[in-house]
Amino acid sequence: FWDELSGGNCLLTRRRGSDAAFIHSLWQSQAFVQQFNRIAANIPQDRAVLERILNSEYTSLVGDLNSLHWIVRDNKQTPWGILSLTNISLAHRRAEVLLGVADGAPFGLATAAMFVLFQFFFRAMQFHKLYTLTFDDNPHSLKGVLHLGFSVEGRMRQHFRDQASGSYIDMVQSGLLADEAFSTRNTRLMRRLNFN
Repeated sequence: FWDELSGGNCLLTRRRGSDAAFIHSLWQSQAFVQQFNRIAANIPQDRAVLERILNSEYTSLVGDLNSLHWIVRDNKQTPWGILSLTNISLAHRRAEVLLGVADGAPFGLATAAMFVLFQFFFRAMQFHKLYTLTFDDNPHSLKGVLHLGFSVEGRMRQHFRDQASGSYIDMVQSGLLADEAFSTRNTRLMRRLNFN
């Protein structure tokens, strides 16, 4: 769980205290938070407090937190975003995935991050299902997961109340099973991204 994961132009490193400044910079961008996880809790403004929280998270076991978080880096180790598995169910071998990369990230980095995750999640950990919940007003995100082979499983009507506007937003659940992750199309994409 603590090893770096890599493939193509992407390196995933477990999130820890030394990443506090980067996490702070991401949370300063309302656009990033809106795309990554608009219902995420605010982070502590005190950097030392955030470092302690991140270090505690880093050393905790999956069963304790039911989540794993990585920093998405390019092949020069420059950080660009966050990849998270949440609501991990060891009993049901499934988890929810959230991915956010900052503007200006290298082309294909988000896709490469997902493929690195697929290798870890489905092959190394032998989990069965990965799913994502997408806000209906974020069609770019939904298009991205469908491009990777996820299938729409359902729509939760007016499931989320936007605090800023007061309007209710639908959410779309999409899922990917282990035997779908390495489809012919995804394998071709992985080759184009220089995965071994």
